[in-house]
Amino acid sequence: MNKKTIGSSGLQVSPLGFGGWAIGGPFLLDGLPDGWGEVDDKESIRAVQTALDQGINFFDTADVYGTGHSEEILGQALHGRRQDAVIATKFGFTYDAATRNVFTKLDVSRNYIRWACQASLRRLGMDYIDLYQIHPGDFSSEQLDEAIDGLERLKQEGLIRAYGWSTWSTANAEQFARKSSGAAIQHPLNVLSDDSSMVELCERHGLSSINNSPLAMGLLSGKFTAASSLPADDVRGSGHEWVQYFKDGKPLPEYLAKLDAVREILTSGGRSLVQGALAWIWGKSECTIPIPGLKNVKQVEEAAKAISLGPLTPAQMSEIEAILR
Repeated sequence: MNKKTIGSSGLQVSPLGFGGWAIGGPFLLDGLPDGWGEVDDKESIRAVQTALDQGINFFDTADVYGTGHSEEILGQALHGRRQDAVIATKFGFTYDAATRNVFTKLDVSRNYIRWACQASLRRLGMDYIDLYQIHPGDFSSEQLDEAIDGLERLKQEGLIRAYGWSTWSTANAEQFARKSSGAAIQHPLNVLSDDSSMVELCERHGLSSINNSPLAMGLLSGKFTAASSLPADDVRGSGHEWVQYFKDGKPLPEYLAKLDAVREILTSGGRSLVQGALAWIWGKSECTIPIPGLKNVKQVEEAAKAISLGPLTPAQMSEIEAILR
């Protein structure tokens, strides 16, 4: 597949991005573990560099992933290769880097946006961010107006090249599209949890649809069964109410059943389940860019191979829709 352009920004990216949540390592969100367990920083750096070598040039992270650690690792991995990469990060949740605790208290004021941007640039070791995204998914219209104004100022100064919003709400995305010169909406999308209305909104407004949870928090890797159980230091097992595909560390039976129903189609053409899940997202729309969480070289190589295998066919997409409907 050819490279994709993020909205109207002119930023050219690979059809697949590298999600940087997991490489941030352990951290807490309001006292509960919100990372993906312990990580090996050297392996994380190798994974980022392998991604770039394999043609993946789009890297998405956030200031709260490991309260800055993900950004630091990304910066180290891309040292000397900045010109080859397109960097996206996020802001808006407050945090204490010393205790690695993130708070649900948000701040999208002009002053905070500038402070957060400068802090991210220091950790990344870079002088501009390609795509700067609002991280909290919901707040007032007045706060959105101030956030857009703050982002426009950073754009004018060259500290960021484009901006977007990570939100699950189509109403919020519509408001953002009408009020701003934003380039992208980041939102959850995968074969087990479709969101056609958000994809259609992005198409209508010329925005990129950047897809987090493209592998349903790992469920679409195929390595989980009804007997699987994840520890409490993993976000999927720590008790967060918003975690969709797992409950207390165990995969939810209804999602395992859905996966079994479409497994054969997803693994057609010699694809692995991961590659089929990404192919489904590309089959949805030209504007989609999945960003699976990747934390080791093996995962990167498997995901990168999906690009050459391409999207599912329209007939396969229709068949999956009929089965899951």
